[in-house]
Amino acid sequence: MRTLASLSTRLLIVASLLLATFSHTQAQQQLMREVYDTKTDTWVQVTCLFGKLPPQGYVPIRVEINNGTDTDRTCNIDFTSKDDYSYGYETGSQLKSSFQFSCAAGENETYDIVVPLTTIFQTSYYSVSSSLDMDLRFSGFSLVESSISSDFSSDWPAVIASKAIYIPNASAIDGKISSSSRGGSYAFAGSFEPKKMPTDWRAYMGQEIIMLTSDDWADLDPGAKTAILDWNCLGGKLLIYSSKSADSFKSLQITGKPSSKTKKSIQRGMGSVSIQPYNASSGMLNTEATYKLLGKGNTDNPVSPTTHGGILKNFANNWPLQKVMGDKHFNITFFIILLILFGILIGPINLFVFAKAGKRHKLFITTPIISLSASALLLVLILFQDGFGGKGHRVSIMEILPKENKAYIFQEQIARTGVLLGSSFETSESTSMTPVALKSSRWARVVTDSNSSASYLANDGETGLSASGDWFQSRSIHGHLLKTVRPTRGRIDISPQAGAPVLSSTFDYDLETVYYQAKNKSWWRADSLPKGGSATLSPVDEAEFQQWIDTQAKLFSSGHAKKVHNFTTQPGRFYTLTENAPATETYEAIKWQSTKTLITGKIGG
Repeated sequence: MRTLASLSTRLLIVASLLLATFSHTQAQQQLMREVYDTKTDTWVQVTCLFGKLPPQGYVPIRVEINNGTDTDRTCNIDFTSKDDYSYGYETGSQLKSSFQFSCAAGENETYDIVVPLTTIFQTSYYSVSSSLDMDLRFSGFSLVESSISSDFSSDWPAVIASKAIYIPNASAIDGKISSSSRGGSYAFAGSFEPKKMPTDWRAYMGQEIIMLTSDDWADLDPGAKTAILDWNCLGGKLLIYSSKSADSFKSLQITGKPSSKTKKSIQRGMGSVSIQPYNASSGMLNTEATYKLLGKGNTDNPVSPTTHGGILKNFANNWPLQKVMGDKHFNITFFIILLILFGILIGPINLFVFAKAGKRHKLFITTPIISLSASALLLVLILFQDGFGGKGHRVSIMEILPKENKAYIFQEQIARTGVLLGSSFETSESTSMTPVALKSSRWARVVTDSNSSASYLANDGETGLSASGDWFQSRSIHGHLLKTVRPTRGRIDISPQAGAPVLSSTFDYDLETVYYQAKNKSWWRADSLPKGGSATLSPVDEAEFQQWIDTQAKLFSSGHAKKVHNFTTQPGRFYTLTENAPATETYEAIKWQSTKTLITGKIGG
């Protein structure tokens, strides 16, 4: 009996490992491996470094080329990211991008790229999915096509987990999600190999949670660590699992403000990092606890107001910028008068005056002339009412990390357009840009669950994102969210002296009212702080600051407003609002009527 029990136990273990391995292989996404010439071992392999597509942002792709021929060759890849809804019926948007690589004769090359994805604006009780199609042309050989897709639920965040976490836990957590899901089964995460993690912070945009062990963290390339920490400050949640009591944020070389008494969780910008207990011998996590930590059971979710859930909801509901923009009233009187005049001209006057009896053949001349004239007049009325270009408003939160010489920027912007003569633009810096869903109106082109498709193009340009397509359309209203990591020397330092604090600025623009909370939680203010100058602070009570910060928070969408208030629980910070800080520029035909930036960060010195 013991032998049978032991055998049964072993079979169960083997079956579990096989199931986990199968789950892992399912999670790994290889778009293609095409062997073009077996004699020379010439091939191209394209791999998605994360096992699952997120519902927005970017996905990292690795392209490996082995050119065994005696001819230099180029590889051109066109990607199309699609919003697929209702079992593959395409009613959403698509985003196209293109890349080109070279490989000399007899050489092997590896390229890591980040491919932009369309933002999924469909929600459904049933399946909602995204897909990434690929067309690859290797010079001298035939076209190769491939595709990957991922299902997701708006109830579940975008998660990626290292192999050490994913393999032993995917089956159990997937089962828990399926049993609790309202409309289908979804993989809880995509998997990744720590040593292959990308070093571009944009690769992680779209992911809400990253799970890995402390050993995985140690295996990361330094550039990958920096990119993940940048993503973290932009709103991501980093979960590090450790079985070592000695592991701490100091030993992991991660800095931040403790957010719990146990000091196992810290806040970094808009995001957080926590150290979770972990049984390294089995690798198993508590399924129920992990489900609650990652999913709706955790009141801290959604992780950031700028993740997919925030993009779907936070801007469509009482967005302050949309109120500032105001409603556009369509003056229909002129158009009604024009249509009446057109009807009179094209009908009785045309028939009984211009082409009266005996001269009906003139209808072939007068009718086109009247129609073209009416169309031209209609165009003039549209231009008179809407004009060329557009106008808009934008607000930003800029988080300064002086020790890293970086600024983390969240830019909300809304624009109403007239007649546009083109659709192409390039952002002034490298950025992650996504449309946001607005409340339904005759002018809004992006809303939740729209049946009208949109087409976007995005590629890497000389300065930033080179884009065209439906990012800005004529006679429309558009909202966008941009997230940027900007290198900066701008900071505010405090002089170590007795009495009232003295602040000095290295920003290259003037700052308006500056508030500062000392480490003893007292509040101070300067009425202004000139660029490269200094100012002596005056004491104020907390109520004055709270009234000021409440006013500034109301400039932003609801999710960002909450995050602004979260900053105020961290002593040692400064806060200032300015209209002088540079924004991330997009479409040059838009005249931005207001640009306001709330800057906050740790005081240096």
